[in-house]
Amino acid sequence: MNKDKLTNKEDNNISKKHNSKIGYDRIPKAKNIENQKYIKEMYEFADKEANKNNVVFLGSGIIIVSVIIFSIILNVPLMKPKTDVATNKIVVKNIATSSSTKINTVKPIETPNKIYEYLNIKTNRTYVLKKAVELNNGSQKGVTVYLLSEILRLNAFKIPAHTDNVEQLMNSLTSMDWKKNTNFTQLEKGDICFTTDMPDKPGIPSHTYIFMGWVKNGKTDYAYVCDGQIQEFGNMLHIRNISIPTTKNDKFNFFLRK
Repeated sequence: MNKDKLTNKEDNNISKKHNSKIGYDRIPKAKNIENQKYIKEMYEFADKEANKNNVVFLGSGIIIVSVIIFSIILNVPLMKPKTDVATNKIVVKNIATSSSTKINTVKPIETPNKIYEYLNIKTNRTYVLKKAVELNNGSQKGVTVYLLSEILRLNAFKIPAHTDNVEQLMNSLTSMDWKKNTNFTQLEKGDICFTTDMPDKPGIPSHTYIFMGWVKNGKTDYAYVCDGQIQEFGNMLHIRNISIPTTKNDKFNFFLRK
């Protein structure tokens, strides 16, 4: 009886040990599975982060390489030397300024237009006539050369103050490289005109005046002129024959223009 109890007791102990062994064995296996899963996830996460870092690093590398290549292109001549490009720019600038400087900063004297615009203002005509009469000892008779000489001086042409006849005026203008033109169809407002020669003085025009425009567009018979024949016409501005002869006034011969 005791033997049977002992045997049963031992069997129970063996069963408990066996069960205990089975229980303890199952717990570590479960934990190992969880640890392996966690480790796998960590590796996957680490791989993803590494890939991200690689992409970022690769992108940064591309940017850096691009900057280096761009810098090399700017500093190393491929088609033309850098100095040539700069030189070309300067040349173009000089060409542009050479044509525009005269127009904007150092505008040349445009003789016909300048003289015409000056005489087209009544106060200017009044002033210059007064000065011309003073130079002619207070007389309006034979004041034309004084008048034109003073107009030219006021417009920056150095006509000598003692100029008092047509020949002197003509010589002064030609000495300053004014060009002669006999084609009256090419007249422009402000041109200095000269009539036919005096009968007893070949080569010396009988009169001079300033062309101020045609009376009728397209017709060259009569024009508005400016001269000193105040007593005859009552005004500095009046009408005179150009392309046609008259018994009263000599015909146009040529004009001078700067």
